[in-house]
Amino acid sequence: MATIEYPQDDVILDPLEEGASRPAPKQSRILHVLFNLPWWAFFMGGVGLFVAVSIAADETYSNIFNQLKDGVRVTLTVTFSSYTAALIIGAIIGIIRATKPQLRSGLRNGILSFLHMILYNVTTVYVEVLRGLPIVTVLLIGAFIITPEIREYLEATFNTEIQLRGMSMETAIIALSLAYGAFLSEVFRAGIQSVDKGQIEAAKALGLTSWQTMRHIIMPQAFRRILPPLGNDFIAMIKDSSLVTLLGVNDVTHIAKKSSGSSFKVLETYLTVAVIYLSMTFLGSLLVRYIERWVGQDKKTR
Repeated sequence: MATIEYPQDDVILDPLEEGASRPAPKQSRILHVLFNLPWWAFFMGGVGLFVAVSIAADETYSNIFNQLKDGVRVTLTVTFSSYTAALIIGAIIGIIRATKPQLRSGLRNGILSFLHMILYNVTTVYVEVLRGLPIVTVLLIGAFIITPEIREYLEATFNTEIQLRGMSMETAIIALSLAYGAFLSEVFRAGIQSVDKGQIEAAKALGLTSWQTMRHIIMPQAFRRILPPLGNDFIAMIKDSSLVTLLGVNDVTHIAKKSSGSSFKVLETYLTVAVIYLSMTFLGSLLVRYIERWVGQDKKTR
């Protein structure tokens, strides 16, 4: 019987065999480190350092930056206060809307089901309305409609003058918190619903209460999954905080508007504003990445 001989060209050899050159271990480690370095961060940091030195060396830009320093503090205050309140609102509403209300037997369970049904529908209306409105509209409604109505009601009820102004930083923080709370509630809801239902059923079988299941099983897993979108919303909050200038809050944008109007240095002023916001968002991005890495390492050690 004739044998079939296959051509040698069809044989695929390992390129690192037969005396092929292998990279030295030290060289390989160096290349691996260089390949995984965050070059984008070095580039952004270098550009930021160059701009900072240029601003410090130029008298015009230096004066503009000194005028905007107080606005940076206000911007950060509005951002962190609004985002913290929005996280609390979003977490509470997300937990309420994570499960649809179901009618259960028994007096106690029936009352709890009825309360859950009311809260579910009320929070759903809140989420749908706030998500459908621009943040600017929420700010203006809060400042010129809701706040005056509340002030008039309190003055009529307590028969005294109430110092409650619509165009204030407190009103801006409340409006931003309510607007972002609606968005963050959907993030929390999706994160909670992403947890495997088998784990929840296993927790119930072990005798854990709903609160214990939520605290020890659902939320730790959900938090790791929703951390990236929460970080993105934090960066968006930094930028959207500039909208409070509509209420006369002395943030970076509002001070820049007044400064450019009086000095007529529009280009220099808003270039400085752009650098300030870019610096805040860049540092915020690094903070979010650090938290994500820290949470990931904490997960591996468990």
